[in-house]
Amino acid sequence: MKQEEMGPSMKRLLAGLAAFLWLGLLVGGYFWAHKPFDTAVVTAVSQTALHILTWLILTWLCTSLGFILLSWLNIQDDDTMGHLLLAAGLGLGLLAVLVSLLGFAGLFRPWAAWVLVLGLSLLTLPRWRQLGQAVRQIHWPQAQTGFQRLIVIYAAASLLLAFVMALTPVTAWDSLTYHLVGPKLYIQAGRFVHPLNIPQLGFPLLGQMHFTLGMLLVGDGVAALFHFGYGLLVLALAVVLARKMFGDETAWLAALVLLSVPTFFTLISWPYVDVTLMFYTTAVFYTFFRWQQTRQTGWLVVMGMMIGFSGGLKYTAVATPIAITISLIWISRKDGLKAILGRLLLVGGIALVLVTPWLLENYVTTGNPVYPFFLNNGKFWDDWWAWWYDLPGTGFAATAPWRLLTAPLEATIAGTEGSDFYEATIGPLILGALFLLPLVWRKFSRSEKALAGHMLLLIGLNYALWLNGLAHTALLLRARFLFLIWGVTAVLAGLVLAKIRTLKSPALDVAWLVQTILSLTLVLLLVAQTLAFLQVNPLPVVVGLEDREAYLFRQLGVYHTAVQEGVNTLPEGSSVMMLWETRTYACQVVCHPDPILGRFLHLTQHLHYDAAAIRQTWEAEGVTHVLMSDAGLQFLLDAAAYNPIGGLIRDEDLEILADLTTHQLRMVHEWDNAYTLYEWAPQ
Repeated sequence: MKQEEMGPSMKRLLAGLAAFLWLGLLVGGYFWAHKPFDTAVVTAVSQTALHILTWLILTWLCTSLGFILLSWLNIQDDDTMGHLLLAAGLGLGLLAVLVSLLGFAGLFRPWAAWVLVLGLSLLTLPRWRQLGQAVRQIHWPQAQTGFQRLIVIYAAASLLLAFVMALTPVTAWDSLTYHLVGPKLYIQAGRFVHPLNIPQLGFPLLGQMHFTLGMLLVGDGVAALFHFGYGLLVLALAVVLARKMFGDETAWLAALVLLSVPTFFTLISWPYVDVTLMFYTTAVFYTFFRWQQTRQTGWLVVMGMMIGFSGGLKYTAVATPIAITISLIWISRKDGLKAILGRLLLVGGIALVLVTPWLLENYVTTGNPVYPFFLNNGKFWDDWWAWWYDLPGTGFAATAPWRLLTAPLEATIAGTEGSDFYEATIGPLILGALFLLPLVWRKFSRSEKALAGHMLLLIGLNYALWLNGLAHTALLLRARFLFLIWGVTAVLAGLVLAKIRTLKSPALDVAWLVQTILSLTLVLLLVAQTLAFLQVNPLPVVVGLEDREAYLFRQLGVYHTAVQEGVNTLPEGSSVMMLWETRTYACQVVCHPDPILGRFLHLTQHLHYDAAAIRQTWEAEGVTHVLMSDAGLQFLLDAAAYNPIGGLIRDEDLEILADLTTHQLRMVHEWDNAYTLYEWAPQ
């Protein structure tokens, strides 16, 4: 009986097995002949996944580290999201300081970086469960209206486009000039060095330490993700700050205002530090607000740390501690002189400690702790270079004083990313909405006016510093220098727009009109971003369908060819002097950049060298070749009417250059009248 029952069962088993094997054979054979992806795709996707995973792990570890610090300080923020954001910012800032210790110890090596990550993992392991619980407890904003849903859709789509761009090979100008060049040089030497005349290497290095760690671990693909992460942090922190101070409607509008800055999305896809500084400046005000609410000393400690991290990013952050000092004194005015001095010393002392590593690095490598400013006897530096870097007398005060009044409107309406005109597209709302403040000031409550006053102080002092730069020199005609205050500005602008929507009139529905304009703004901005994304077409290189070199050529043009085919194929030991070209990150031989476009003029105008003397000097320095950006020089000459650098190139300088290229050098190769590579002519 059992054998009879087993017969049909066995047949079904054999039939099923045969079907499985046959289908497996067919499918396997088909995809053997029609491979859905090749090795290049697997490699690219794996590398991209590794970069993302590394960034996420480091962010997790840093947030856990921040949790530990906040616990030590007995700070329990009543907003889970705000607590997480502060923890992440604190941890990431401390991570940069820890990485700098590797540089001072001569341990910029991959194994040391992995040891650091392992040590951080062991230290923070007890907090991982708590962090996971906190993440699950986050109450994400829920869109209640069609307008709010539009903001969510716009934010998600724009951030997704920026995230994909952050995964592409680096092509951003300043990254190839110094943001990644510094870490590359440090890793090559194993320690902090300043071997080339690149003044920007003297800028504070907190952001570059993140890039250095990522490059030591898995490569430069992590660098832009750090900046993208700070973009998410500052957006969320601005929303939390606006909600806690002014309510949900202001929070939604603050997010809209910050997201209406087109260059915000561009920057977070590049290995830059502007948005990192924006986060820490916003965090400074957030901690000031929370201290004002609680008067808890721990908030002063965190405030000092956030100020220190701000100072570790850019010298332009100097106005922020001044504004906070004034606000602290004002709030503490009834507490007595002893309390005021104690609070200022606590905040200032902590900030100074956290800025010290970058001052020390500069002193060790250049002899000037605030290189390249103030002291003109640092490495590679002299009075002429200091003058050239500043070009005093070329700003609006000397050329068009009335433009100091119209600068915010110029930057808002005509400022364009990638151009010499304010060098950023800031959108219509981030500054424009503040012009409506007088219309709604009376609608502010007493507490809202007090908070707005402190925000205006922070915004105003930073704006005054920027305006002073515009008055002084044309080289500071850059709206990017205002990005540090955009987080706080977005909150205040959100409050203004929220109050504008309350203006009521039987004949005019102001709220509907304002909402319609804002909605149309988001739609048009998203269309523009999508078209720009499609023009770049980054997805093929991210997933391996396009070769990295082909993508770089598409984005960098003939410059990439000149470096890859010309410079990098030179014999080992070659040393290339570059004229009117700042970017050296791709160089595989020693390249001496022209980072502030004054290298040749320093020789002709300051040292009064002729062509023969220039050759003698460069040969003594070991230079074997010269790569000249003909297109760069021509651009400066054509732009002489509005570009101060082009206007300072004399006919005598061009005559010496012609003598140098004709009699002292001989051409090796020329690329499309854009770049020419020379070697020394026999004497």
